Amino acid sequence: MLPDAPAEQRAPRLNIVGCGRAAGSLARLWLQAETLTIGAVLNRSRASSERAVRALGTGEPAVSIAAMPAAECWLIGTSDGQIEAVSAAMGETRRDLDGVLVFHLAGRFGLEILESLAVRGALVAALHPVRSLTHDHLSLDDFAGTACVAEGSEAALARLEPLIRSIGGLWLPVRNIERGLYHAAVSIVSNVTKGVAWKAQKWLEHAGLPESTSAAVTHQLLGSTVEDLARAGARHSITGPVVRGDTRTIEAHLRALESAYPHDIDVYRILARTVLELARERGDLDAATLQRFDVLLGGGGS
Repeated sequence: MLPDAPAEQRAPRLNIVGCGRAAGSLARLWLQAETLTIGAVLNRSRASSERAVRALGTGEPAVSIAAMPAAECWLIGTSDGQIEAVSAAMGETRRDLDGVLVFHLAGRFGLEILESLAVRGALVAALHPVRSLTHDHLSLDDFAGTACVAEGSEAALARLEPLIRSIGGLWLPVRNIERGLYHAAVSIVSNVTKGVAWKAQKWLEHAGLPESTSAAVTHQLLGSTVEDLARAGARHSITGPVVRGDTRTIEAHLRALESAYPHDIDVYRILARTVLELARERGDLDAATLQRFDVLLGGGGS
């Protein structure tokens, strides 16, 4: 067997603890870009670790954190609730963390959850790629332009930034953000948007559109909406009956939902009140129209 290439001649090695969809997607991107090599992979079971290695096409399944080889970078890709325990275990069992980059992918946690590693000299960071990482064949072209929110020390970010840029990510460093509010915001944009799209498709199907047509209409609208947002932002691009002050149309919407989907009326009112809040801030509507909407939508505006 040939000896390993000298460190200066090979890409840095990445160890992964918790190689699920998100960590696996990023690992495959770094392999495509030839930015990192994969050292060891540790999942909850040996079988799961072996499956992850097969999916990556490289690396070695590990049986414990202590048994994993040394690496320049460590990615903790576990579920949110396991990160602190993994961090503690690494801090207790590893003596080779000084100057090593360790980062997690949880949007709702910052650096505090890796404190047990920071005191060991590790360069800790919180990385949150703001997109769904669920596609087994995510390509560099797919990932290009993805916002990557990162928090860490200057030294940690200096190590992490080239990794993100190498796969086309949009580098967005932050400092001391309110993680609960941040994660709520990005979850609304991503997950709730998908839930709303699914709900809209159900309404369209009930209205008489075939399933494939309702999906096409919904997806086309989402695409054009994203283009509008990119071009002008929500404040300047929003349209529709609420912004126009068309209370009669909103009343018709509510009557239709009362007949077809009465349990969805609260969902509609909440979403319509959000649009009303924007219209109120933008100054589109007079006081009388705002009052009518407040009554119609159950709002509490002034």
